[in-house]
Amino acid sequence: MGKALSPLLMVLGALIFFAGQWIAFEIYTNTKLSRIGENISQFVHGLYSGDTLIKLNKEDESIFILRTAGGKVITTNNAIGPFKVEDFISTSYSKGGDHAYAYIKSVSFSEYLNVFIERPFALGVSISGLILFLAGLALIFKRDRPIQQKEGSKILPQEDIVRRLKALRTAFAMSGVIPKESLSEAKKILDDIIKRMEGKT
Repeated sequence: MGKALSPLLMVLGALIFFAGQWIAFEIYTNTKLSRIGENISQFVHGLYSGDTLIKLNKEDESIFILRTAGGKVITTNNAIGPFKVEDFISTSYSKGGDHAYAYIKSVSFSEYLNVFIERPFALGVSISGLILFLAGLALIFKRDRPIQQKEGSKILPQEDIVRRLKALRTAFAMSGVIPKESLSEAKKILDDIIKRMEGKT
């Protein structure tokens, strides 16, 4: 169960995080489309009313210009103001000498990020998912660390024992106190232990 918990938290966290991003994306796109739709409605109403300069409530979102075959120009009030053309996506349509131009504000990443400030719910969902993902990741590192420490504790003492046994064998070889028969037998036992611990047969 412990091994399955980490990936489960990570997958669940990723899904919740992207759900928060999707919520923010829907809010941003629907709001933008609503603002553009409102401007189009106002422009159409101004044309029907015979206005030549039509005021838009959401003037930062779109610009409309209509030039008739007779030379008459009908435009929105923001067409004469300062604006950066590169911030807009433009399109045009011509028929029978009439020309219509529309400039729509491009999608902005900074405006998308503002959704998280204006709508804390989307931000909360994303942060919750991120926390779950990081919690699952932390559990994986926490689970692997004791294994590495346990493996290390097995290797280091074994190397230390081999080193000490080799030193003892050397001492036996240089000693003249122990009888030769006992010394030979002890050396054989030590050699056998050292070979086994070093992985030799």
